[in-house]
Amino acid sequence: MPTLTEALAQLAASLNIVGVPTNAQPGQLLTASLAPPVSALRFTDLVSTEVNLNFIAKDVVFSNTNFAAPGFAEDPAITKIAPLFNFLTVPPSTDTSGVEGLIGKIKGTLALPVPVEALPKLTVNWRVQDDAGNNLVDGTDFLSPTGLMNAALDVVFLPAFSLFDGSVPPPAKRRIFADVTLTVTGTPPVTQPVGPVEVTIPTIPFPKVLALTLDTNFRGAALVMVPGNSAITTIDQIKTLLQPVRNVISTLTAVTRFAEMLLGINTLANVLEATNFAFRKSNSEHNLNDIDLITRGFFENDTEAEDELSALVYISPPPTKPPENMVEFFNDRDYHTGEGKFTLSTGTSFVALVSNLHSRTPTVAPSSAALVVNSAPPGGWFNPDTFGDELSSIRFL
Repeated sequence: MPTLTEALAQLAASLNIVGVPTNAQPGQLLTASLAPPVSALRFTDLVSTEVNLNFIAKDVVFSNTNFAAPGFAEDPAITKIAPLFNFLTVPPSTDTSGVEGLIGKIKGTLALPVPVEALPKLTVNWRVQDDAGNNLVDGTDFLSPTGLMNAALDVVFLPAFSLFDGSVPPPAKRRIFADVTLTVTGTPPVTQPVGPVEVTIPTIPFPKVLALTLDTNFRGAALVMVPGNSAITTIDQIKTLLQPVRNVISTLTAVTRFAEMLLGINTLANVLEATNFAFRKSNSEHNLNDIDLITRGFFENDTEAEDELSALVYISPPPTKPPENMVEFFNDRDYHTGEGKFTLSTGTSFVALVSNLHSRTPTVAPSSAALVVNSAPPGGWFNPDTFGDELSSIRFL
């Protein structure tokens, strides 16, 4: 029969994570648990037992000759010590009286094996990693409604996104571990990692799109831009890409970044329904006067994009490293900075919203997005003092 430490180690090694499907959808509630159930252990315990032994042997002579007497071993009376001769006779003769032997005691403790049964206490700490071995964060990469320190794990995997490149992205992998500790009072605990089990979730393509509107609050005619290397070729393709993103995050708006993302997606979707718009696939536009937002008849002036834009919405997954999703905006043509320049990038919510560009320091939302004024509009008699109705060139980085 094993010792307690051995029994605990064997039990921990027998545990497996069960109840988790191989494939799951973002937002789907999964429950992972451990099997088999922890039951009572039978093991051999070494119990310290007191020992108090008397022993009898030869080389002395006891006065008490009755071995059957109850107190024989306790009787200290000794009449003779070897050699056993009677020296009163000539020559000395052997003295055979009494009982020969040796008296002594052994006293102490002895560890004795005893069969024992005990129910161990189970403590579990759950962990989730990506396929690169990075620990994922509860509330950011996944949700655990009941926490990570229970016998079972309730987990909801949040969506995985990748920049749309025209192909179907590979699924994202999530790995679930359980760090198990088994404890019985009086014995050092045994800790054992269990797992992982792997779950794949689909990766959702996410477009990079910039839309600027003629009026504040994302109204009016729009200029819609994508980078020159984008796989996007039409406005309708953008609408098609936005729909699965909207579908998956609409059920996850309790997570702040998805609520912010949905607001940005819906804002862009509304802009794309504008009556008048211009679409450009280009890394940069050095002169927005070349782009017509509203085309009128022969005897009327068209509305060009230059010096007419008042709001913008930008969506893009955060890059692995900056400045891959930054966009530069200039009040002057050909990317000159003298009349003002700002740089925009998205953050963890994948969106940047500027509802009013009529300021020297426009405000961007949500808080994870960044708008940096590199060169403020100088103002004065012949210079702009705002970015609204002043932008003349734009460049993706």
